[in-house]
Amino acid sequence: MAIQGFLGSVQVGAVPEVVGSAKAWSIDMSTDTTDVTTFADGGWKASCAGIRSWTGSITVVYTAGEDTGEAALIDAFQTGAEVALELLTGAVGSGTAEKFTGQAVITGMPVVNDVNSCLEVQFAYEGAGALTIAALVP
Repeated sequence: MAIQGFLGSVQVGAVPEVVGSAKAWSIDMSTDTTDVTTFADGGWKASCAGIRSWTGSITVVYTAGEDTGEAALIDAFQTGAEVALELLTGAVGSGTAEKFTGQAVITGMPVVNDVNSCLEVQFAYEGAGALTIAALVP
C-alpha cells in the first residue's frame, strides 16, 4: 500500500511543537562496516556492522519564525543545542515505521529566495544518539 506524503508531519522539542510550515522531510540511516576478511573467506570480502548514524533535512516554507516549530529549529541552529525530532510518515495503523524519533543537531539552515517562489529553508540535521523507529501508539 502506498503512503501519501501529505499525511506526514514534523514535530520538534521536548513538548512537541508541530512544524506547520514543513513541506518535506528526509532521513538517511546508515551503518559503518569494518572489514573482517580472512584467508578462509576464499577471496570474498567479509564485513561486520559497526556504528550507525542518521542525517537528513526538513524543508519549510519560511515564516521567519512565526511558526513555533520552525522557530524551535532556528533557535536550535543558532544556539547549537540538540533538539528532539519526531518525523511522522502518516502510515497510521501499519504497525511499523510510522514515526522516527531522536535527538539531533541542526547543522545547516540555507534560506532560498527565488523570484518565482516563496522563501524556503532546508534545515539539515545530524542525529545525536539513537534513532527510534516505531509504530504510533493510539
